[in-house]
Amino acid sequence: MKKYGLTVNSGLSRTAKCRKGGVRARFLPAAALGIALSALALTGCFDPLPQQTVYRETSDTVASVYSENDVGGTELPFGVTLQVDPSVLVPCEFERVVDGDTIIVHNPEGKRLRVRLTGINAPESVHEDESKNTDEGREASAFMKDLMSEIDIVYLEYDVEEFDQYDRTLAYVWIDTGDTYIMVNEIMLATDHAEPVYIEPNLKYADDFRQYEG
Repeated sequence: MKKYGLTVNSGLSRTAKCRKGGVRARFLPAAALGIALSALALTGCFDPLPQQTVYRETSDTVASVYSENDVGGTELPFGVTLQVDPSVLVPCEFERVVDGDTIIVHNPEGKRLRVRLTGINAPESVHEDESKNTDEGREASAFMKDLMSEIDIVYLEYDVEEFDQYDRTLAYVWIDTGDTYIMVNEIMLATDHAEPVYIEPNLKYADDFRQYEG
């Protein structure tokens, strides 16, 4: 499936069970994204750390192994840069977008989770006090809904704390493009739909998110 010029692997069907296991702009031109994804198709995914290996899983086995030397710094969609070791990801069935920094998913055990994207904050759009909702918040929410419109499965990566004071699940949310995984948290920052926030002890990607300040 195509979304913003990238091929999105929507994952398992909504009825299937889950198995366990970043240029700033609101939108990049579709042609540029198509070029980026074409390059990815030829080179595979990359890791920003020199010589460190990224493992790309297909089904239940590691189908390919890519090193930094193999790909030479290929750009990813939306200008994102982060990559991940798939072994730390938990696949979950995606239900819906709540707003620009919150989604609803079902974990591998079938439990419904309200997931707050770690390390970012989007403007309000669904606050019960309507005076707190903003046009920017509604725009962020609409962008997120469009981004996720063809997604069936998302992949959660946890930091030190898995829940916040409101019992929401805290996670970095990744989606599968078919060639690699890209982080939704970073996409929202890279497209100016959210700002980075730093709340200890969940600071795994804090240094990476600082490039999106201001």
